[in-house]
Amino acid sequence: MKAVYIIFLILLACQTKEKVSSDPQILEPDTVIVKIDLNEELAGSAYRKRATGYFLMVDDDSSLYVPAFAESKEGRVSLMLGLYPLLTYQEQLEQLRALLPSAAKEYNFDSLGGVYVGRLVQTGDLAIDITNEYLDEFGGYGSTATSDYSDIANFLSRSKLGLDMNSLFAPYGLEVVGASVEKVFFTELHESIKIDSARYKGIKIPEQILDGMTWVELRKIKK
Repeated sequence: MKAVYIIFLILLACQTKEKVSSDPQILEPDTVIVKIDLNEELAGSAYRKRATGYFLMVDDDSSLYVPAFAESKEGRVSLMLGLYPLLTYQEQLEQLRALLPSAAKEYNFDSLGGVYVGRLVQTGDLAIDITNEYLDEFGGYGSTATSDYSDIANFLSRSKLGLDMNSLFAPYGLEVVGASVEKVFFTELHESIKIDSARYKGIKIPEQILDGMTWVELRKIKK
């Protein structure tokens, strides 16, 4: 997503701002949502109708967390989380929660079928929590062979990742129904990834963190 942040800085001059009317406990009154057209900047533009990045601006101070929604020519909607390593996972999650109402006005969330997380390790705190869940469920570091991807994906859909996505999208009538992974392995948590260190007093941070390209699958909640 480095290219996105460069584009983000270039496009600030032609930004579209929208006043935020949301929970004041989440956003300050002087916060605005800024939208940038990313359709030509992201790979695969020939297969898309559009792609839009969203971010928050407070007192002209712009967040560098830029999740992007995209709509295919067939009408399928997807979300790329656009993880930013200098913000904690919780900070990004709350910003995403604040941005969703604006995105839902422009994209049909009934057609939102997937969330591209990116590399799991880049979620920082979430990756730590998920790895601890993994170690408890599988009794230690298990196999990351491609033949085990379905078990890992099923686990991820039930993990804190799945719970957080359910919490985010339940207000829009969506639920997590699965996950998919590629290039799974265990790795060290790089020092450049920001974590909330206060959370880990008395909680062990695993030496190796579960990593891999990760997608979450969504569908409309059946009534």
